[in-house]
Amino acid sequence: MVGMKKITHTNSNSSEARNGIAMTQIDAIVLAGGDGSIIDPEVSVKGLVKVAGKPMVQWVVEALRKTQQVREIAVVLPPGQDIDEWEHLADYVVLSDGMISENVTAGVKALSKRGHVVVSTSDVPSVSPDAIDDMITQSLQREADLSYPLIPEAAMLAAYPGTERTFFKLREGKVTGGNVMVFDSHQLEYLTEVGQEAFEARKNPFKLANIVGMRFAFKLAAGKLGMQDIEDCLNNFVGLKCAAILSNYASIGADVDKPEDIPVIEAKLAETNKAHSSNSTDDRSVDDDS
Repeated sequence: MVGMKKITHTNSNSSEARNGIAMTQIDAIVLAGGDGSIIDPEVSVKGLVKVAGKPMVQWVVEALRKTQQVREIAVVLPPGQDIDEWEHLADYVVLSDGMISENVTAGVKALSKRGHVVVSTSDVPSVSPDAIDDMITQSLQREADLSYPLIPEAAMLAAYPGTERTFFKLREGKVTGGNVMVFDSHQLEYLTEVGQEAFEARKNPFKLANIVGMRFAFKLAAGKLGMQDIEDCLNNFVGLKCAAILSNYASIGADVDKPEDIPVIEAKLAETNKAHSSNSTDDRSVDDDS
């Protein structure tokens, strides 16, 4: 089932650049579905699990609203949910309970324009506006049809001490995958054909190896895989220009998948809030970059 509600919202984001440099704006989709009961037995939808007093999806939408490069925001989640607390922050609330690829399609169709779109899961409540802007900037600079972030282990552990993540070794060092992607929605129909399988494998390099071939798997096991190898494999699999984006903004991959993740994320949110209260202007200094 797919339904859509448009919210009258004046986007305060400006295409004016930071420091006078013009920036390109794109639209955003937040995927707020998934099984929330794994984290909180009382909440059926993952994006509505509360962290630091707010539903996780609200934290993500608020971060998107503070970016320089996001225009419209569509939130996709299953029907029948209580969304009064945050729905006014989005331009569109799309009711869809399909597979991930179907939910992305529903989100794209709600937006008023086609072009590059940033897609985020809702389970990264500490994601920072700068992290999203950096991902968009790097993706557009690469002129990629599809891009995906990789976060160095050192950056993740420095920003989120005590976090448990899956890291895999590249020639450039150990990395983990992020929860934000940028893609060209003109390629939506083609990407939908391969997107579901690739998305489900995005954080498991061995599942990804199953998709793209044994040569990839052997190089991964030997620690000889590089970011260029990942791009080459994805280019061959997807058939479009793909980019692996190295991001030192760890918040872009700091997701909440289990109850034990919540204290780590809440500590980061408290740290960030304290820094903002002290008139800090450098998000990376308290968020992700060490």
